[in-house]
Amino acid sequence: MKRQRLTGYGVATLFAMSLMLAGCGNDEASTDKVEEGSTNSNTIDDTMQDKDTVTKNADTDYGFNSLSIEADVEGDNDAIDISYDRDNDGTEAEYRYKGEQKQGDDAMAELDAKFKNLKIEAETSEKEVISEVERVFAIQDASRLEVEIEFSDGTEKEYKK
Repeated sequence: MKRQRLTGYGVATLFAMSLMLAGCGNDEASTDKVEEGSTNSNTIDDTMQDKDTVTKNADTDYGFNSLSIEADVEGDNDAIDISYDRDNDGTEAEYRYKGEQKQGDDAMAELDAKFKNLKIEAETSEKEVISEVERVFAIQDASRLEVEIEFSDGTEKEYKK
């Protein structure tokens, strides 16, 4: 049997293929090494979680999946800025009310009782929703009030005063 010699192109092709195969290897030891002073983006540190993430009352059903309230009161723009969002990825809550600011479980502790007293449904009129939000959140003399709600049935509504 006669042997064939590799030409320059054949050698180059073999060399290129060996580099590609070496780069595709699964060497876990090399991927797990982290230089001192750097961070490994593949690990999750509990201290790095979003501050607005809720763990207490996270699965409570208030009749809505998300609620946002923004209000200008006494000449203070966005004096009230409340947001609550529950989905498959978890629950997030933020509460800013006339200088007081809370996030996550602290915000949820403030919002839980208010949400339980909030009597609104997708069929509730805009005037009744605004009145109910003002009553439950003690919002008086708001020059602007915006409420956005995604109800549990998927209905999304926006109310403005």
